[in-house]
Amino acid sequence: MLDQQVDDKGTDQAEAREIIQNLCDGAFDGDADKLAVALGRSTEHVQAVLGGAEPADDDLVMKARGIAINRGVEVE
Repeated sequence: MLDQQVDDKGTDQAEAREIIQNLCDGAFDGDADKLAVALGRSTEHVQAVLGGAEPADDDLVMKARGIAINRGVEVE
């Protein structure tokens, strides 16, 4: 499951983690707690996704892309 595509754009798990990490760094000063609140997920879940222990799902990546657009942060 950790190597499956996340969405219909063909985003894989590594790309999903990169998108989420770029958002965290670019919009939340690297603070996973603030990112988790914005994504509507627990801090533990966001940290597990970023660390590769849990897979990112399409909803998480879609929210990350939307927040990035809204905040003017380049994530891809």
